[in-house]
This record gives sequence, C-alpha cells and structure tokens, in this order.
Amino acid sequence: MVTFEQLKAHCRLEETDFDGELQIALDAAKDHIASIGVDLTTDPIPPALDQAVLMLAAHLWRSKGDSSFSEAPYLPATVDRLIAPYRSFSL
Repeated sequence: MVTFEQLKAHCRLEETDFDGELQIALDAAKDHIASIGVDLTTDPIPPALDQAVLMLAAHLWRSKGDSSFSEAPYLPATVDRLIAPYRSFSL
C-alpha cells in the first residue's frame, strides 16, 4: 500500500509544511477507493491500485478548497480506469 513518503515524493514535496494536509488526502483517497468496492487489503496490492491511490491523493491535495463544479467527474478519468478491473459490484 502507498506510504506517506511515496505520496510526498509523487507530489515532489520536500518541505514538511503540508504533511498534515497531505496525510488527510492520502487517508481520504484510500477510504474513497475502498468505499466504491475496491479491496485494498490484498497482498500484494496490484501496482495499478497503488498508482490510483497516489493520483487520487495528489488530486485531492492539489484541489483542496476548490468548491467549483466546473471539473467533473469527481474521480480523475485515469484513476477511474486504473481501479475499474478491481471494483466489485453487487446488485
């Protein structure tokens, strides 16, 4: 699973001024992906899911405080495509 340090490197951040906000974005990304039917407890985690978590967390961190509705969908399209094969659906 993606670590805080991996996310920090992915966002190209060296300073620690944003550590709290970045951790919240990472936790929210993992929670969101798990909430839509993706099992993040498998071992090992498929690389596509790690990449999806990194991309979604970075997206959440960069768009913090953005309340515009001009950017849809909520999930960046690449994230949605990366997680699609791993989603479970129930009817």
